Amino acid sequence: MALGTSEVTDGTEAADGTEHLGTAGVLERLRLKHRDPDADHKHPANVTHYETASLGERLADRLSGLMGSWPFIIVQSLLMVVWVYLNVWGIFVAHWDPYPFILLNLALSFQATYAGPIVLLAGNRQSKKDRITLEHAADESDKGEEQINRILVEIKKNTALTVQILNELEAETA
Repeated sequence: MALGTSEVTDGTEAADGTEHLGTAGVLERLRLKHRDPDADHKHPANVTHYETASLGERLADRLSGLMGSWPFIIVQSLLMVVWVYLNVWGIFVAHWDPYPFILLNLALSFQATYAGPIVLLAGNRQSKKDRITLEHAADESDKGEEQINRILVEIKKNTALTVQILNELEAETA
């Protein structure tokens, strides 16, 4: 392989025993690192979001992530179907919550009472992270703009010197 080039492979093992990750593998590794609460986060928004979070904030993040997932919806739906089945058609089972399902309604209300504030806490933390990310991006943009301006000034100086040298060479040959 030539100097300065890189090779992207498919995750196979090379002759020297090292594993080369393909583009998909590298992207997956980066995605997992940035979503893993236990990872070492370098970006200021991630440091604030993960490393300085209190136990309650981390718990709210995990619970809201759980409540907003398909497995949670499916399990909750199955539990409700089983509840209704056992209380309406259940054979050899004591019907502890007859048709209007008042106890089921109470349990779902209790869940909603806690789910709402947990989701709001997680949403507030996400907006705080988004704000910090935007502020950091604006700072980086400003730094980049300053660097570009310095480079443009140097290019103008180099262009002026090049024109001066060209004029001197043309004067010598004339």
